[in-house]
Amino acid sequence: MMTEQIIGHFAGQANTYENLMERLVPQYKKQHEIINELLPENSDEQLRILDLGCGNGVLSELVLKKLPNAYVVGFDLTPKMLEAYEENLSAYRGRYELMLGDYRFDSIGSNYDIVLAGLTLQHLTWGERKDFYKLIYTILNQNGSFILNDIIIDEDWDTRKFQYSNWMQFIAANGEDPEFWLDKHLTKDYPVTLEDHFQWLEQAGFAKMDCYWRFHNFAITMAVK
Repeated sequence: MMTEQIIGHFAGQANTYENLMERLVPQYKKQHEIINELLPENSDEQLRILDLGCGNGVLSELVLKKLPNAYVVGFDLTPKMLEAYEENLSAYRGRYELMLGDYRFDSIGSNYDIVLAGLTLQHLTWGERKDFYKLIYTILNQNGSFILNDIIIDEDWDTRKFQYSNWMQFIAANGEDPEFWLDKHLTKDYPVTLEDHFQWLEQAGFAKMDCYWRFHNFAITMAVK
């Protein structure tokens, strides 16, 4: 998907994004709970954390609330999303910085203890994703973790059809047009199987990886350097 298309897709959603996601993504808030559980417990360390595709700051807020000494770098493609981030997280100013860019091409920084990616890497093609995992590995400090919330497809074709059917039923039950959103998904997303995901993480150099939550077409994984 072209950069301009992605910006246009998200620019109009900046102020209503969370409400929309709850109508489109099953157990959306539950996914945030799982990510919160995967963050270090009551850490006094001065952790440096990248929120990749940070949007309006919902995952950054989890980090800043739970880890009082953490510093967050929020990276996003859409200026409107970063404006919403600034507004939503104004109470935490001084504990974060924002970077505008396209993570496929632009620098995303380095020396991170945690990289978070919430429902964003599905926009990468499979080839781009393989290379991006290698980049994530290089920008993490030793023992750093990569927490990914992702759209996935099952390895089994019949299971895949079942999952997509349930996903579209969920969208329809929330008053949204499933055909419209399925077309958006098929046009702009390149979901992967967990088997490929873990294989590419291992090839990138990650030592430990696991799936901590999965429901229909969504999964949360963590890999440790």
